[in-house]
Amino acid sequence: MTISASPSPQQGASLNHRLHTFDFARGILIVLMVLVHVLDFYGSTETHESFIGSSINLLASWQVAAWFVFIMGMFITYTPHQPLAAGLKRAFGLFALGYLLNLTRGTIPMWLSLKNGLVTQAQLGSYTPTTEFFIVDILQFAGIALACCLLVKHFFPHPKYWFLSAFLVTFASPFIWDVSTGWGYIDGVLKLFNGNKYQGAMFPLFPWLAYPLVGMIFGYRLRRSSNIYDFFQKSFWIGIAIIAVGLPITITDTDYHMASNMRPGPGMIISLTGGALVFLWICQRLTQGQSANRFVSLLCFWGRNVTTYYVIQWLLVGWGLMLVGAQQLPPFAAMSAMIAVMALSHIGVVIWLKVHNIRAMKLA
Repeated sequence: MTISASPSPQQGASLNHRLHTFDFARGILIVLMVLVHVLDFYGSTETHESFIGSSINLLASWQVAAWFVFIMGMFITYTPHQPLAAGLKRAFGLFALGYLLNLTRGTIPMWLSLKNGLVTQAQLGSYTPTTEFFIVDILQFAGIALACCLLVKHFFPHPKYWFLSAFLVTFASPFIWDVSTGWGYIDGVLKLFNGNKYQGAMFPLFPWLAYPLVGMIFGYRLRRSSNIYDFFQKSFWIGIAIIAVGLPITITDTDYHMASNMRPGPGMIISLTGGALVFLWICQRLTQGQSANRFVSLLCFWGRNVTTYYVIQWLLVGWGLMLVGAQQLPPFAAMSAMIAVMALSHIGVVIWLKVHNIRAMKLA
């Protein structure tokens, strides 16, 4: 089924309104991500243990990245078809951008901060300029996951195969965690797929691949729905039901399902997948009829330019290490730094877009 260009409230909403909802959702998530990054890099022990730090960790510790890549999977099947080769090229670009960002936001500023005595190795703990370069962050994961999802969609075009793939990833991933060969270079590659936080793999492919695979199903169903409001309402109740299944599983063994090494077990994955549906329903309700709202428009702007915003905020956080030191800021100063990073990231995105548009006009 297709959507009318100007649907009535009973029939649903246009394609643009649907994208408006997801831009807003990504805008909220990027704000939460900035709060987490500033807290982790700059916040003192007092700040982490304060009400502010505890609230941020509660709101954004697991959900943000999971819902980001869920939405990424949704766009794979929701947006118009693109050639497989073009999609794989974009996937490789994201993967390469991840290591370029590691170098410019982590390795170089950390090395300069150590060399000039602005931070000490004791403050950084096990982190070094070398380990910063080889961190497997969300861009590396997004690149590999995008390629996997595109290949699954191309060779197995029915949603039942996507669900089966997500199911296998969710429940089979623990059996391949920490498998190693003892050969450094090979194990360095393996950590992209089954590593953990302490090896520098913040987002290993298994089990995080489950989220975009389920997101593909959501995007497929959304594209074929004729009434966006009914679709999101049904998604809300499905999300509640999924959470009701995931939470009891998680409670049976919280240490396993809520792993602190960035590898959630099946219970957590199921719960956060249901939470993604509820979160998107909330975003749809908040954006309904709010196109002229400045707050909504700002978050949608950040959501539309989420990769640029993400890169700029990380550069600011990484180089800011030379200014404020590692994990030194008390609560009020940390909050001020969060606001400053968000504001400067916005300015950076605006400047980037203007420069990009000028270059495009010259090329034209």
